[in-house]
Amino acid sequence: MKCPVCGNYIPDGSDFCDNCGTFIKEDTIHEAKDKNDILTDLFSPQITPVQEAKKMKPKVNIDKKTMVIIAVFALIAIVGITVPNIGRRRGIAGIGEPVQEETYRYFEKEVNGYEVSIYANYSYEIEALVVHTKNYYGFGLDDRLAPRDIALAWGKVAEYNDKINFHWSQHGRWVYWKVNSYDELDDIGGEDYVACHLSNNHLIPADKSVKRKIKKIKKGDHIKITGYLVNVDAENKRGKTYFWNSSTTRYDTGDGACEVIYVTDIVWID
Repeated sequence: MKCPVCGNYIPDGSDFCDNCGTFIKEDTIHEAKDKNDILTDLFSPQITPVQEAKKMKPKVNIDKKTMVIIAVFALIAIVGITVPNIGRRRGIAGIGEPVQEETYRYFEKEVNGYEVSIYANYSYEIEALVVHTKNYYGFGLDDRLAPRDIALAWGKVAEYNDKINFHWSQHGRWVYWKVNSYDELDDIGGEDYVACHLSNNHLIPADKSVKRKIKKIKKGDHIKITGYLVNVDAENKRGKTYFWNSSTTRYDTGDGACEVIYVTDIVWID
């Protein structure tokens, strides 16, 4: 055994330590052992319940394909949020009113699990200045059917677009605008004139060629769109229905005032 004072090895049953002369009692030895046990417990690494849970938690392995898919969707989300509305601000004089004529056409598409019926009651042709664009990346039928909206201006709104400091924006399938001072609108007839010479347009491409053209549209483009103003009626296999109706006048505002255009062609004028 060891002396509890100096640590010298002494024969079992000894009454004194040969090294330091300490009187040895059995309870002293036990007391020393107890102190050593306490010190060991204090300074030994302790495993907490959280650490124990972490040790027991199974590792999740994500294969490369899954990681690539996650990365692609993350990139799409970032691009949709951070990419600015590209193009340039300019004004164009002399753009007349859109032209629509009564007609009847019917189109069918299969989109996002829906059987889509598209009813055209008016042919439509609009020459205009693009003042803003907005892409929609969701998984809903409207985002798949018309993934891009464009805001168009004509008349004096297009002509004065580079003279009046319009602040254009689009979100939630609406177009919004404001100016620093409404006195700026005196030369073009005020707020009512702006409302009647501006439209938010949901563009449904007739085919892949038109879809590629829609993707190329940018702010500042002077374009002419040919197609139809349409109403959309869709249903999927679970019986879920969807309706989307176009405005047929340039004088309405608010909910339902946007044009839903089945686009058959786009021409860049200059």
